[in-house]
Amino acid sequence: MFNATLKRIRVQRFRNLRDVDVDFRSGATWIVGANAAGKTALLESIYCLSRGRSFRGRRFGSLIERGETSARIEGWLEASLGDARISWASARGEVTRDPAQGAETKLPVRLICEWTHALVEGEPSLRRRFIDWNLMLWDRSAGGLFSRFRRVASQRNAWLRAGARGQAVWDEPYAVALSEISRLRARFFEAFAEGFRALNAEEDWFREIEACWDGVIAGQDELVSRLAEMRPADQERGFTYLGISRDDFSLRLDGNKWVGSRGQSKVLGCVLQLAAEQLVSGENGVGALWLVDDLDAELSPEWSQRVVGLLRRNGSQVFYTALPGKELLASCRTADDAVFHVEHGDLLRATG
Repeated sequence: MFNATLKRIRVQRFRNLRDVDVDFRSGATWIVGANAAGKTALLESIYCLSRGRSFRGRRFGSLIERGETSARIEGWLEASLGDARISWASARGEVTRDPAQGAETKLPVRLICEWTHALVEGEPSLRRRFIDWNLMLWDRSAGGLFSRFRRVASQRNAWLRAGARGQAVWDEPYAVALSEISRLRARFFEAFAEGFRALNAEEDWFREIEACWDGVIAGQDELVSRLAEMRPADQERGFTYLGISRDDFSLRLDGNKWVGSRGQSKVLGCVLQLAAEQLVSGENGVGALWLVDDLDAELSPEWSQRVVGLLRRNGSQVFYTALPGKELLASCRTADDAVFHVEHGDLLRATG
């Protein structure tokens, strides 16, 4: 397996990172600094390179440095098909990326942060996005299938809003696409759940917890019949109720939904990410880069060390943030790890 590696990044006018140009190596890199120094902004810039958007959203303000009108990020990669350069830029409300598509496959990124617990205890939409993102990396045909479904759904909804006159020509293609997505999701989840179970057994963590699919699998003919039955109500509401936004999964203990502390949910969220990474990288042969922000928030030192140890054994490039003087850095750093100190948006490599 090949692990994607970010060899160099240049960040300009992004958050409080005025002009950062730094080289990295494979393995673990620790970004150490006080709150608001720019640690998370650096991880955010790497995430933007891959995904094209921030993982923190707009509640932290504009991505562009205050007083500026544009921001730019460039990354130089060691990728599976050779070295590559990707970029992200934002100006006047418009984001541009180079290449326009494919950065996510050149530099797949996985994130552990303060919201990782929400993958376990948050809204179903978060878990669907998690499944679908991994599904599209696991099976490259899935992206086209989702695009086809959205096109057909748009056509059927337009027909409903226009009075649903004439033959229901969109029912069958809608049912076909919906059935294919449901079956593909379920097939992926079956393999994912087995990997989740095996990882917990190997690490002796949450052996008794099962990942269970709560989606409905129906064939094309059954879906066509249900669409016909629901057509009057769909016409009244102006859109198709039966769709891909009803699936979910849950974590169960002895048949009941598992409930734990926020720290336990965060660890389980990490395990879900690791199980998905093992499945996806085993299929496409490319290991993801990991961004780990504030790991020890809500985790005990023991659990923080266990998660770091598991990520280290995974062999991927990992970027951690840490506050100075905290136990996380002292207990988890090795002599081979790189350490950078960030102060007021400036990044300095540690010499000792």
